[in-house]
Amino acid sequence: MKGGSVVWSGMRFKHLLFVMVIILALSSSLFGWLFEEIRAANGMSVEEMGGLMSIGQVGSLVSFLLMPLVSRVLPPHVMLVVGLLGSSIALFGMGLSRRRIMFSLFFLASSFSGYLYSISNPVLMVASDPSHMRRNIPLMHLIFSMGAIVSGWYITRLKEGVWYHGYLQMALLYLIMALLFAVQKSPADTQRYATRAVRIRDSFSLLTNRRFLSYLLFLIIANSIEYTNVVYPLLSLAERFDAGPAEIGLAISIIHGGATVSRVAVIPLLKRGGRAKPTLVALGLTSVVALILFSRSPSLRFAYLSMVLLGLGMGGVNPVSQVLEISVWPQEILQLSNIRSMGSTVGRIIIPLVLSAIIASRGLSKVFLFLAALMAVGVGALLPSNLQPSGQ
Repeated sequence: MKGGSVVWSGMRFKHLLFVMVIILALSSSLFGWLFEEIRAANGMSVEEMGGLMSIGQVGSLVSFLLMPLVSRVLPPHVMLVVGLLGSSIALFGMGLSRRRIMFSLFFLASSFSGYLYSISNPVLMVASDPSHMRRNIPLMHLIFSMGAIVSGWYITRLKEGVWYHGYLQMALLYLIMALLFAVQKSPADTQRYATRAVRIRDSFSLLTNRRFLSYLLFLIIANSIEYTNVVYPLLSLAERFDAGPAEIGLAISIIHGGATVSRVAVIPLLKRGGRAKPTLVALGLTSVVALILFSRSPSLRFAYLSMVLLGLGMGGVNPVSQVLEISVWPQEILQLSNIRSMGSTVGRIIIPLVLSAIIASRGLSKVFLFLAALMAVGVGALLPSNLQPSGQ
């Protein structure tokens, strides 16, 4: 009976994590797809918004450096609850802000709180159902993608109504989820997957691993491009083809529809970890082609087609890479989560600043050629790395 109770508790916790992924998909859409409304309400230029995207990552970078200390004080379950509560407050503040400085401060707080959630989530997902890790991790990404498709409709409604209601609604949902998680028991195997390093420097030991560094460079580039792809293609559609709310909403659903198809297609491959690296290379090259085609799109319809291809290329990267890294370094999930988030943070600090400079000097159309070249560099870094699941 006790064993059955533990299993049921883990299943219930896992299901709540899946629900939270849907809410995360909706909330993650707000900044990029309400870009113009936020910019106008807070009196910021496009270049200043690009700078804000980078500044917002400073909170995540600080979190990365502090995470070894935080993890000694807060177990993953508590970390998750604190992250959700902090995100709720930050979302509420962003929805009510009408000044650049106030929005920037809440945006920074959102980055810090979101980092706590992103670090603890993989550990708790694996710990809540260890025997189905290879299914649950890609399923989590697939659910996120499906939620992002729905967010296209959600954002369209917000654009046609009151945009900041989206932030207030998401703040309430985050608060509810934080309270639900707070009353749950921690998964039984949590500490097994959240090993705490004896020395602080051991919390970053993977950074001395040469094959991990090659893999990390690919992840930094891929995640940075995915981050900017929820902003700049939509700005380009509005600038080049006078796309309105309906067209932007359709574009959101299209790119996430492609990502969903990609995530469904890679699930069978994830059961055979040896094929993960060639799959990542193929996905990266697909993204390169898609970015080039988008930059050359002669019409809105052609741009939509290239966005489908872009979704196909980028959609499978995170589920494939996350299952691969857990298979290669199974005892380092907490460190992997921290370094993965740090890598994304570094790219998200630098790339928007670079893109803002390109827009100011060369125009928005050149951004996509630069991103295509950058993705090609990432694929080149991945090719020589030797990544085999543990035990092979």
